[in-house]
Amino acid sequence: MKFLLVMKVCSVLDGTCLPEKEVSYHDTWFECARAGTVETLVLMDSIGQDLINKNKLYITYGCRHYKEA
Repeated sequence: MKFLLVMKVCSVLDGTCLPEKEVSYHDTWFECARAGTVETLVLMDSIGQDLINKNKLYITYGCRHYKEA
């Protein structure tokens, strides 16, 4: 069984989130959770401090069970 990392960007200002994005597949829960933490930082850096502060953005992630066909 594999795990699918999904992420989404949300705003505290209006209480909305962009649609979830499938990011990557992992062999273990640990690998998925670790990747979520790392990818959150990468995404925050790519969005930039100004836009995050202006829109009060935050990023959520989760790992889901994924059964291979």
